[in-house]
Amino acid sequence: MKFNRITALLIGIVLSTVSIADTITLKENHPETYRVVKGDTLWDISSHFLNSPWLWPRLWQANGQIKNPHLIYPGDLLTLIWVDGEPRLSRKRLKKLSPIPRLQDKQAAVPTIPLTSISSFLSKDHVIDPALLADAPRLLGDAKGALRFFEGDIFYGQGQYDKGKLYGVYRLGAEYIDTVTEEFLGQQLIFIGHTEVSKSPNVNGTEQVTPLDFISSPREARQGDLILPIPEHETLPAYFLPQSVAKTTTGQILGSINDLRASGKWDIVVIDKGQRDNIQIGSMFSVLQSGPDVLVNKTQVIYQEDASYLKKLGDPDIIIPAERVGELLVFKVYDKVSIAMIMRSSELIRVNYKIQGLEF
Repeated sequence: MKFNRITALLIGIVLSTVSIADTITLKENHPETYRVVKGDTLWDISSHFLNSPWLWPRLWQANGQIKNPHLIYPGDLLTLIWVDGEPRLSRKRLKKLSPIPRLQDKQAAVPTIPLTSISSFLSKDHVIDPALLADAPRLLGDAKGALRFFEGDIFYGQGQYDKGKLYGVYRLGAEYIDTVTEEFLGQQLIFIGHTEVSKSPNVNGTEQVTPLDFISSPREARQGDLILPIPEHETLPAYFLPQSVAKTTTGQILGSINDLRASGKWDIVVIDKGQRDNIQIGSMFSVLQSGPDVLVNKTQVIYQEDASYLKKLGDPDIIIPAERVGELLVFKVYDKVSIAMIMRSSELIRVNYKIQGLEF
């Protein structure tokens, strides 16, 4: 089986620099100091100080004490200072009061956003053109005729596989369609679990099938699932620098990963903008809830569903302005779509909500 084309499409993406624009503003009741705790993100820390937490890189800019904000650790004490009229965060190290030195394990540095929420999407789940998978090998089943498989089970995969190499079991999920142009944008490729050529002496393969051990599985596998090589070097960085996006870049939310009917902060969604729209890792969008279209006839207001009468009279449409209800940060980009995390939401966010580039 030749997987090169599929594998090449599942990897690649680069990180770029943040755009600097407007002066940052502090919250009215911001603290003067903050002690970093386990589980904090750079976004969380900035939200204690800034009205716009996506401007967190500005808090560390040109700061001699914090040369790399990614090397902030739980226990660090951050103090608000001013440099050339703009706020900055300075790190003060704790003084050791005990004369006896103690060795402590170094905790992980503070990431930009909660990585546990996006771990599976960083390296395993994808959006792909299903036509590329037409000849991909499938999970065929086992000698008992089982249709579902769990961690520790042995099943047969179509074709031949390399010993000692990890493969992924995948399943096609939701299709993403542009609701305006009806263009097909891609289909979700859901990661099911890891598998490898079986080490059991009780099973044998042929030229047509290979026995495989299901070695790790967050989900059950099913007959007919795809078996693909795990792309190498596909992990993304833990730090995502927010990128300004022109307000003229507009689109919509196509769907929610995990098929949520409504999403909130830290949930993952798919948007209809990708590499062809110059979207990058870290691109920021506002989420907009559109107001209803109405028509006005003198003093009478009639909603769009009852508008046929007023259309005949030629009365103008009046569109109630959209309300900003949240922000998104893109962390994975494909050609036509991107996967993003909801960074703030004032209410539940649904499929087909509009998005607009966030300029800063």
